[in-house]
Amino acid sequence: MSARVAGFTENEVEYYSRQMVMKDFGVEGQRRLKRAKVCIVGLGGLGSPVSIQLATMGVGLLRLVDRDVVDVSNLHRQHLYGVDVIGYPKVEAAAERLNKLNPHITVEPMPLSVTPSNAEDLIKGMDLVVDCLDSMAPRYSLNRACVKLGIPLIHGAVITQIGNATTIIPGETVCLECFQGGLDDDSLPSCAIVGVHPSIISIVASIQVSEAVKLLLGKTPSLRNTLLFCDLSDLSFERINLARMENCPVCGSQPRSNSSPIAHEPFQEICGREGRRVFVFEPDGGVNIDLKALYRILEGQGFNVDVRAKLGTSFSRGPVKGSILVSGVMILEGFNSSDDAVRLYDTLIKS
Repeated sequence: MSARVAGFTENEVEYYSRQMVMKDFGVEGQRRLKRAKVCIVGLGGLGSPVSIQLATMGVGLLRLVDRDVVDVSNLHRQHLYGVDVIGYPKVEAAAERLNKLNPHITVEPMPLSVTPSNAEDLIKGMDLVVDCLDSMAPRYSLNRACVKLGIPLIHGAVITQIGNATTIIPGETVCLECFQGGLDDDSLPSCAIVGVHPSIISIVASIQVSEAVKLLLGKTPSLRNTLLFCDLSDLSFERINLARMENCPVCGSQPRSNSSPIAHEPFQEICGREGRRVFVFEPDGGVNIDLKALYRILEGQGFNVDVRAKLGTSFSRGPVKGSILVSGVMILEGFNSSDDAVRLYDTLIKS
């Protein structure tokens, strides 16, 4: 392949050379990826390989959305991170790593939770969205925003040794709530409790990337109105046909009722590792934390500031550990009482 291709530097041509020589991909396919804007929501097990693959394939703009910080328990499956970024906001650590992997793209880190009130703003202007979340409430917010704005959504989910994926195209296919509506996160298993095999993550993430690239190249995705179910315990792959519900309150042409409100609790208690209580605060508004001022307050309260990142901080004092993002999201563990966690949140954030 010639080292001179219109619209690409010689370094870019060399970088993407093994991709551009592929049949039905070529220079025009690479141009399409370079012009593309993709939002990856969730930078955990699925989001790590999805973001690496889309970045190194040359998607021109990647918007990364996640509310969490890197924890040592993430590293066995989230290979986007290393021990050097434990305690850092995932979006910040991810953006830095992806820019090192491919300096020819733009990465936008957004340290936010997905809520019913901000989902549309998070994905506005994107060509497609990749759902790499691990709970249903934010997935429903994302699904509804994509349907309303007409943005394709690549859904994926994994737990233990099983996973599934499908491609949702508003106006053409089922939406998430056609076939997985009304699920309550409190009744569903979590990776922190039952675990997850890194291999199933890699498989489902790669399928999501394959579907995303097909759409970006103007091709028909393979999982249109199809749920691919994978089970590593017996190495089975099943394709399940999905039918759009015309009475679906989200995407149906003849909905029987309005969409049920999506619950968003600004304060949640989740189960952490080894049964530890973890408290998560997600302000549903425009909070913008001054980190320098926050450091002074933390040190005045006797906390060690363990991480001083651009988009957040992690701190500790005895058994209490916490992280705060510039968006106001705060994660605390080490308290036996929710009241104590709320008091610390009020002290730090409202100050």
